[in-house]
Amino acid sequence: MSTLRGEALYTAALKRLEKGEAEIVDTSSPSFHFSTTTVAIEAGKKKGFIRASRYPKLCKQIEEAEAARKLKQLEHPKKKNNNSVTRIKKLSEKHDNLTAEHELCLEKMLNLIKVNYELKKEIEYLKSNISQPNFSKN
Repeated sequence: MSTLRGEALYTAALKRLEKGEAEIVDTSSPSFHFSTTTVAIEAGKKKGFIRASRYPKLCKQIEEAEAARKLKQLEHPKKKNNNSVTRIKKLSEKHDNLTAEHELCLEKMLNLIKVNYELKKEIEYLKSNISQPNFSKN
């Protein structure tokens, strides 16, 4: 049987998913699993593009990859939770850093507003105290 033109695209997407180097699908997500839908999405297509009647060999590879993922998950069950915990910690640290940076930016902005206000008042004061030159002839 000849290979269909999309089969190479889907096979490349499956290989990226297996390596964890996906471009579209988040393989680190706790809900990730190998399926025809995830492979199709990684290949840039919509779900339902990969059918067993069109790509039986590819579907078998996807099933094997999912079985391997489940086996690996059974061998290392805490690894999944550990990834979630470390991810939450990293995101929490990032949030704290961004909050501190935001506060610093607000403080700078308020200082600039204050300086701007003071300069405007100084300009008004200087304009009011300038003596008007007398250009009339005596």
